[in-house]
Amino acid sequence: MTGRIDATQGAGEPLQQQLPDSCEQCGSSDIRSEFVRSAFWHEDRLVVVEDIPAAVCGNCHEQFYDDVTVMRIDQLRGDGFPAEKARGELRAPVFSLRDRAGEPR
Repeated sequence: MTGRIDATQGAGEPLQQQLPDSCEQCGSSDIRSEFVRSAFWHEDRLVVVEDIPAAVCGNCHEQFYDDVTVMRIDQLRGDGFPAEKARGELRAPVFSLRDRAGEPR
């Protein structure tokens, strides 16, 4: 491990994530600490989680999370991603490859 992510998450708890020496996906040693966002399907809803501390490969952009971060995401999922606790909402267009291929719906 070459470095750490030092940040404050949630209720002021310090978060320290060891950065890997190299990317498990491509082998690059260009690993950076960043806060990322990711989308998750929960039942029939798509939700976005922001401010996720991650180790990110500068070459292939693979993201790595520590156990505490994964646990916090799992807790959000277990709570059902309650709409009343959402920071905001996004509106996204929906496309179909059937339309592109000229196939009937």
